[in-house]
Amino acid sequence: MPYIGGTPEVQNFIKKYKASGYLIDPYSNEWISSVVERVENDEINHESSLYTYESFDEDYGTSYRNHLLIVYVNMYNKKLIEDLKHVYQPLKYILEEQGSTFGTYKPDFLFINLATQQILCVGLGRKNRLMQFDANRYATGKHEPEIDMLEKNPIASVDIEYIAKFTALDYDGLCGKLIFDLKTLGESLVDYECLNYHPEMTCELNSDGIYEFDNGRDSVGEDELEALNESFQIISTAIEESTEGLQVFFPFIDIADLNNLD
Repeated sequence: MPYIGGTPEVQNFIKKYKASGYLIDPYSNEWISSVVERVENDEINHESSLYTYESFDEDYGTSYRNHLLIVYVNMYNKKLIEDLKHVYQPLKYILEEQGSTFGTYKPDFLFINLATQQILCVGLGRKNRLMQFDANRYATGKHEPEIDMLEKNPIASVDIEYIAKFTALDYDGLCGKLIFDLKTLGESLVDYECLNYHPEMTCELNSDGIYEFDNGRDSVGEDELEALNESFQIISTAIEESTEGLQVFFPFIDIADLNNLD
């Protein structure tokens, strides 16, 4: 069932940013067909297919179709930011606010649930920590209870009812997949910064069997160097795989635009 509504401005916004790739309708044949084509061209890895959606149709009906829109909020796209502030008032507050709960950090993604009329803001905040909040709640100063789309166990501080309502039609778990990859990317970028090591760093083995680095990094022994190489490989793989996961949704995403290590 297609979800239609909103002002002509909103409809024009959706049409414009679908065409540019900044907004996707992931429960549409159009989107999944484009993803399948990219999989067949070995551009990405993605398990779901048109058959997946056809199975959902048979099992659950079609009310989940087109219920979810996802917007990539690239703060360097000034026209996108201005259009977002114009079409939904709470976003004006969120995208302009200074010194708030999340400081100057803004969401990287908007998950717009057309069936429940909820807008979930998700992004990497200070030190690349994952932040998640409801747009309407946040704009009215309500920051509790916490929203954590990755929390599987009901705990007092997390709004389980909000999560259940938001994801009721998300049969392919797309919200969780994107948010998990964003969280993994943020944590891995922090790990990479803390590691302060790259295999191509110049180092020399001194007479004591210790490797000394030209850039002033602490010297290490052979076992420590091996451990550094292993850690580098693990972190690099996590960064690569999480980035590829995000690029399933938005192929042009750049790590530099998401990285908030400061």
